[in-house]
Amino acid sequence: MILPTGTTIYKKEKCCSGYNLVATPNSGVLLFDMNGNEIKHFKINAMPAKMLKNGNIIGTTKFRKSDVSSQDGESLIEIEQDGNVVWSYNKFRFLEKESIWSARAHGDYHRLENGNTLILGHDTIVNTEISDKKLLDEVIYEVDLNGNVVWKFSFSNHFNEIGYTEVQKNVIYRNPNLISNLEIGDYLHITSFGVLGENKWYEQGDRRFAPDNIIFSSRQSNFIGIIDKQKRKIVWQIGPKEDSLFRKLHGIIGPTHIQMIKKGLNGAGNILLFESGAESGYGVPNLNSSTGINNYRRAYSRVLEFNPITYDIKWKITPRDLGYSTYLNGYKFYSPYGGSLQRLENGNTLVSMGSAGIMYEITEDHEVVWRWVCPYRVNAEQNFAIKNYIYQGFRYPYNYLNREKPIEISVDQNEIREENTGTRVKETFVEGVVIQNDIDFMTMAMENEDEIALQREIISMESSKVKFISTENFDKRIAENPTSIVIFGGKSCVHCKSVREIVIELIEEEFGEIAAFYLDIDENKSVRRTKKIDNVPLTVMYKNSVEVHRFVGEVTYDDMALKIEEYLL
Repeated sequence: MILPTGTTIYKKEKCCSGYNLVATPNSGVLLFDMNGNEIKHFKINAMPAKMLKNGNIIGTTKFRKSDVSSQDGESLIEIEQDGNVVWSYNKFRFLEKESIWSARAHGDYHRLENGNTLILGHDTIVNTEISDKKLLDEVIYEVDLNGNVVWKFSFSNHFNEIGYTEVQKNVIYRNPNLISNLEIGDYLHITSFGVLGENKWYEQGDRRFAPDNIIFSSRQSNFIGIIDKQKRKIVWQIGPKEDSLFRKLHGIIGPTHIQMIKKGLNGAGNILLFESGAESGYGVPNLNSSTGINNYRRAYSRVLEFNPITYDIKWKITPRDLGYSTYLNGYKFYSPYGGSLQRLENGNTLVSMGSAGIMYEITEDHEVVWRWVCPYRVNAEQNFAIKNYIYQGFRYPYNYLNREKPIEISVDQNEIREENTGTRVKETFVEGVVIQNDIDFMTMAMENEDEIALQREIISMESSKVKFISTENFDKRIAENPTSIVIFGGKSCVHCKSVREIVIELIEEEFGEIAAFYLDIDENKSVRRTKKIDNVPLTVMYKNSVEVHRFVGEVTYDDMALKIEEYLL
């Protein structure tokens, strides 16, 4: 079955319609209307892409290769609608080994009213107070129209102000979220920041919320805060310490995108936060983490709107708010790698789910009134886990572009559609841009190599003939597929992959009516006892949902075929 892409829901009368802008990893930047019809397709990198009021787009020329850096954009550029470059910046650091200048930009940036640009970037440092390993320092810096750095805030210079507990400091010292192929620690991983702007809290005399102060989110440290720009000091925060504020919001796990809602919009002055969930943080070792790194986990995403003074939650989106059971269907609102938010003029909220490749417009009473699924996939030759990843999506008024407003029609989600119905346009090329094919945005959470490999394996297997299965859904999947094969394996098992490959080949070539599953006994420890497993790989055959045969170890293609014929046909 081919799942529909493009605009799959559009309740026009309930939407705050406009142009949509989204960045994809390998296909460039898409500008499209509410029906998914492309207005422009820019061959430009972006992390993220943003549109200015004059219709110009800001993006990135290219990223440094992933074997020497972690998502470093070399140059930020501003282009006109025809692709002509009108501004660029790359002079933050000169990289001697590559003999290039680089902005080292990643994650976010903001064009200020005075024409200056705030950029989130990287610095490579050694700070033995933090760790004896090399570190990625997160830096927010401001450049003027002449390319001069006129303001800078380096997070590592404020390490002791952040408020890590001694346990957290100990964990970070030993493992500052090491990116193993680079041997460098990304202990903060700042994912977004924003300028507060005019707000009622400052007007009431609270200096912490001065309009030019900067709000930010740290995905890896479970930490959000506000920087006093003039004092270069963090003056408001939640996390990384698990205190009463942290617990009042039921923990903050993987905060990915943050903003203070602008004056004049519904909820003005409240903080709007996209929390990816997944795993992050540092602390006491537990069942989730034997070393204390990534010891917080949540298997779904959340959107929180809360008062920054009282910390009361004013509005939220969880799987349950959208009608899904958190325990069974939490994955239906889950973007462990990336996401963004935008409060719209009509009070709705635009939500982008990065690793799902989906954008939603959701009303205050949690009705989905617009849904778009990215029709582009990453380069098929690359072994990336996520196939239609997007990096943040934003909505802009029609008057940002000097063109006739598009004619748009409502889309009924119950219509049967098997392919993208939105029109595509010729790509607009930008001089000096190289679309990167080795940047895997799935790794923005910076897990270790084993965890990344496991996630890739899980997702790739879900599109193969052998599906992943767990103890939670075991009985249901076997009942749904009464004639089936289950391979029980483990991470340390060198023979398990061979058995899976043989089963895949047999099902593809001869036994297409038989379902096949793989269960990882390291991830499902209780199964050793319940299924009486002593050794792996163990292959078990089920007919009419009842076990009829099992054997341990590898077999040849022909022997496996004979067993299938004897016990399952």
